[in-house]
Parts: sequence; C-alpha cells; structure tokens
Amino acid sequence: MSKNKLDNFEVFPWNKNFETGIEVIDEQHKKLVDLLNELANSLVREDMSQVNDAFAELADYAHFHFEQEEAIWSNYLGDDSWFISHQLSHSSFLPRVLELKGIEGGSPSQDVVEAVVKFLIRWLAFHIIDDDKRLALVVTTMDGGSTLEDAKVVADRKMNGSFRVLIETVLKMYDGLSTRTLDLMRERRARIIAEQELREVNRRLEELSVTDQLTGLYNRRHFERVLDREMKRARRENKAVTLYMLDIDYFKSLNDHYGHSGGDVALKTIGQKLFEICRRPSDYAFRIGGEEFAVISREHEEDDDLIFAELIRRAVEDLAIPNVKSEVNDCLTVSVGGFAKIPTKQDTVDTYMKEADARLYRAKDAGRNIVVTN
Repeated sequence: MSKNKLDNFEVFPWNKNFETGIEVIDEQHKKLVDLLNELANSLVREDMSQVNDAFAELADYAHFHFEQEEAIWSNYLGDDSWFISHQLSHSSFLPRVLELKGIEGGSPSQDVVEAVVKFLIRWLAFHIIDDDKRLALVVTTMDGGSTLEDAKVVADRKMNGSFRVLIETVLKMYDGLSTRTLDLMRERRARIIAEQELREVNRRLEELSVTDQLTGLYNRRHFERVLDREMKRARRENKAVTLYMLDIDYFKSLNDHYGHSGGDVALKTIGQKLFEICRRPSDYAFRIGGEEFAVISREHEEDDDLIFAELIRRAVEDLAIPNVKSEVNDCLTVSVGGFAKIPTKQDTVDTYMKEADARLYRAKDAGRNIVVTN
C-alpha cells in the first residue's frame, strides 16, 4: 500500500526496546507495526474498502509471521510449555481480532476499527516486549552452550526486576500514545468531513445560483454564460450554435383562468419536458423569465434547426395542458424562434438573442404555435 508520509500518523512508533536481537524476527515485527499504522491511518481516509484491505493484509502477514517465528522457537524449545503457551497466544490473536471486527464479511464501523487498533497496539507491544524477548533470550543463551532449562532461568531473571518496570513503563507509554494519536486522527477525520460538507454546500449554492427554482432549469444568469462559452467553442471548432427562444402562447389567459398555481404547474411541466428533450451534453434548457424559455444547441447542423424547434413545439403541445382561454388551441402551446450560425468574432450574446427574438416575434405575429427559423 502506498503512503504519503506527511499525511500519516504513527499510532505505534517503532522503538529499539522492541528489538529481540534476532534479525529476521525484528524485521517482521517492524513490518507488522507498519501494517498496524497503515490500518490506523485508513480510518482518516473515510474509505472502508481500504480499511478492509488493511485488515486483510495485516491478518495475512500476522499469520505468515507466526509460522516463521514458531519455526524458530520450535528448533530450540520443542514441546516445552513456554513454546506451547506462545503458540496459544498466536492462535488466539486472529479470532480475537475478528471478534472485535464483527466479521464475517461486513465493513467495520469507525468505532470498531479504533477498538481493534487499540487492541492490536496493546497485544503487539506486550507480545513483542515480553513473550518474544523472553524466548529470544532463551535462544541467545542456548546458542552460548546452555541447556534449555538453564536458558529459561536466565531469561526469567533478566525479564524480572528492573526490566519488568521497563516493560510496564513502555506499555503504559504506548497506551497513552495510542489514545492521544487516535484522538488526533478523529479530529483530522472530523475536519475532513467538515471540509467535504463545506464543498458540498458550496456546490449546492453554486447550483442554486444558476438554477431557476420553479422549473429546475438553468436561469437567465447562467444562460448568458453558457451561450458566450458555446459561441467561443463553436468558433474554434467551426460549428454552428443554435439558439431557440420560446414563449408560451396566451400565458396571461392561463393565469387569469386557472390561477397562478395553475400557471406554476404549467411552467414546471414545460420545464421538465425541455429537460427531457435536451438530454445531450451539448443541449441546454433555460427559463429566462416569466413564460419565456431558451434552448442552446451546439451539435445541430444549420439545416436541422427547424426540425429540432418543431420537435420542441410539438412536445409542448402534446403535453395537453389545458388553456381553454387561448385563441389558438384549447391546450397550452408555444411559439418558437430559432437562429443558427457559425459564430464570428463580431457575434455576441446580444446579437444572437436579437436574431432569435426577431424570429420569435415573427412566429407570434404569424398566429402563434408555430416555428420560425429564418
């Protein structure tokens, strides 16, 4: 697993007091400590799949280490009670971790992971500094020519007295260190969560700033930004941008007859239909004021602008929204003006709107519920 050292906490810093003097065992202990620190740091990253991966890697390596270590001890201690006791300690380790983790299969909660981390710190510190160092002393003494029984006496003597005080001091220190470090990690996690929430709030505020609250379409403010951006992009790509301006026919009559709540329902329904029609990434729908809507499209060929505009007009008519006071239809309709062009440097948002508006007014003058694109 990759690490960013600057972002990582050490809940279990390696200390020379943990060295047994047997190189292969010390290296494996350091690896276990690294994996324990990685597990603890996965708490901060808020990625439970990473937590589970860290658990799995630690468990796999612990199993490997126990086998390697037991092979060394068994060469010297055989069936001695010290070795059997050590094996039992190993064999109880993983079941206890899985018990705390609340397995099988699910993702552990943050509280559960912290409980497991604390258990691992205490277990690993005690196991290394007490059990493993004791057996390492036996091995070292036997390598010097002593019998197993004599080596056990020497190991017991060295592990008692002042060394026992050292063991208790180190264990107490690591208990306090792990608690403080986990507290810091919780603070960091809380800060990360707060930052994520702030980003989401800012995203939502930005979304609200460009959204018409009634219809859910983009608003007039965003319309001008998008049209300017799409015109520049189309100029670079030598493609046409089409602007459609829509106006609901006899909307005042609808409001007067059905009330403003009926008018709001009609606006929302049309907004939803325009959203469905403009499903391509290059199509944008807007409510730019009152009963006025706009659609920007960058992928239509200039000859296709009439087809798309007619699709919009017919889709609104097919909604069959009652408007019995309309002079053109018993259902709500729209007039559409469309303007398509490959933008030049002289073209602006205002010139596009002026051209599309001119076509819209010609559609209204021609009897409404029609499309004009030239």
